Amino acid sequence: MDPAPSSTARDGTDATSLEVIRRRWDALRTGRQRRHRSIGELLEIDRGVIVQTVKVAVSAGLSWALAQWWLDSPAPIWAPITASLIALLTVRASIRDAAEKVLAVTLGILVAIWLGSIIGLHAWSIALIVAIGFLAGKVLRLGPGAAAQIPINGLFVLALGSSGIEQRFLDTLIGAGVAVVVNFVIIPPNHVAAATRAVATLADGVVDAMSTMATGIGRPWPSRDAMAWLLDARALGRLSAGAEGEVGKAAQSLSLHPTRASWAASMTRLRQANETLQVVELQCRTIARTVRDLSVKIPERDGRQLPMPMASAMLLATADAVEAFAHTVLRAERGASVEVIAGPAHRAITIARERIEAINTDLGDMLAANLSRGVFLSALVVETGRVLDELDAGLAALDSD
Repeated sequence: MDPAPSSTARDGTDATSLEVIRRRWDALRTGRQRRHRSIGELLEIDRGVIVQTVKVAVSAGLSWALAQWWLDSPAPIWAPITASLIALLTVRASIRDAAEKVLAVTLGILVAIWLGSIIGLHAWSIALIVAIGFLAGKVLRLGPGAAAQIPINGLFVLALGSSGIEQRFLDTLIGAGVAVVVNFVIIPPNHVAAATRAVATLADGVVDAMSTMATGIGRPWPSRDAMAWLLDARALGRLSAGAEGEVGKAAQSLSLHPTRASWAASMTRLRQANETLQVVELQCRTIARTVRDLSVKIPERDGRQLPMPMASAMLLATADAVEAFAHTVLRAERGASVEVIAGPAHRAITIARERIEAINTDLGDMLAANLSRGVFLSALVVETGRVLDELDAGLAALDSD
């Protein structure tokens, strides 16, 4: 029904290029398990964590010292608290969060002064302050941290009186300002590398899911395996959503970043890789669903489905093409050119298309011999072709930049 694939040979250049791709791609993967790990790895303390620790510490200490010097306050505790909450954000987010927290503190103080003089300190007045503060945060669409500052500050003023209002406001202002400056000066957050790893993980998932299906259908296989392959393909949705979120976070981290221009090419490649792989992931699910439908509609023989060696070869070649595309496009390098050397990826796509052509050549005979299996096989051909079309389009979009 699905005869063995023709022995279309890969020339030496193609084989070498694809082997280099695999080796270099392995270096990008983050899921490797090492037998010997350092204490830092075990505790998940890397350079990024150290930088964050330094920034929080500097922000807190500097804001305390500045508030003491400027306000002549013996314990300006709200300055380091505010600075610590803001220091870990991206440059743009820290500016937004600083403005929101100052606004929230102001609103909380005003609400408490207004209501405190009227209703006094009671259980029901505390409930009222919190309710008004919560609603004000929702109406103004403040972030969760800033929104919480409205009722918190209202309660402080209501409980402790208005004697320290000016001090509280100025502490917050100093802490927010110091955090923004420190965040801009000391290695501003940049999430391009993290987003690249997330998109690479998505590519890994697609390659693994497609390779597993391909290996499985290359020999007699029980129908129940198809359901497991479909569940694995559906699980890729989590990786897809994670990659989408990380790419958005990376773009946001470069907004107002002092070195954003040098990362523009990396972001262009990252966005294109993500857009392409989002579609490829959906198509992988469709392929898995087609294999599962085949397993349901076609009766087993001796408890197993007949092997589909040509379809297996086609899916394996397509998995190679996805891997080659991801390795070619995903490079989180500062100052790198947007130009992509796409030769290996194009060759991998060409090999996959040759597998499709080998099936198309015999597809008429297959349909005549077994209509049902031929229909499902032709559907696999169409769906796999769409994956390759998407990879070609992704490479073309980068070539045009």
